[in-house]
Amino acid sequence: MPKVVLTYFPVKGIAESIRMLLAYGGQEFEDIRIPQDQWPEYKPKTPFGQLPVLEIDGKTLTQSISIARYLGHKYNLAGANIDENFEIDQNIEYFNDLRYKLGAVAYESDPELKKKKHEENWKEVYPTMLKRIHDILVKNNGHVALGKLTWGDFVIAGIWEAIKWMLQKPDLDTQYPAFKQLTDKVRSLPKVKEWVAKAPVTEF
Repeated sequence: MPKVVLTYFPVKGIAESIRMLLAYGGQEFEDIRIPQDQWPEYKPKTPFGQLPVLEIDGKTLTQSISIARYLGHKYNLAGANIDENFEIDQNIEYFNDLRYKLGAVAYESDPELKKKKHEENWKEVYPTMLKRIHDILVKNNGHVALGKLTWGDFVIAGIWEAIKWMLQKPDLDTQYPAFKQLTDKVRSLPKVKEWVAKAPVTEF
């Protein structure tokens, strides 16, 4: 079995999908979580100055979605052809559009501007995007695409807690239940469930 090391911050975030995919594939891995105060020292060692970074037998991979897609193909969680793969990519890219919009507000340093952007987006952006993605999940039998389990499901399940934190809406599961159902479905997969039970507990 190859030596695998995953490096990220001490939260679920965008690395959780990778952790769960590795667990699903039965791959043992070292789960390194770098505290924020150590990040400036570690940052120059990464390919793009970003985390997560996945090392497989010394080969360095980065970019969370690219890694998730790679592992999806490796563990038979991808589409059967180019059209099916496009459907997964398309839906995950749209979900990522939502994540980027959320991040731009969540990490805004000016409190007043942050509050204003958050309120504006709840009026003009978030409800529409959340409903579209929710409808996609419902249409696909509780999955991101193709009506079955794919690597895209792991992406949403991995970051859903962080999405709720950024949206500042603890009751989001009630408003959009398909997201919670998907997250529970992925986290209840036998090998994933076993890994989650042993993983460090974090808010998001």
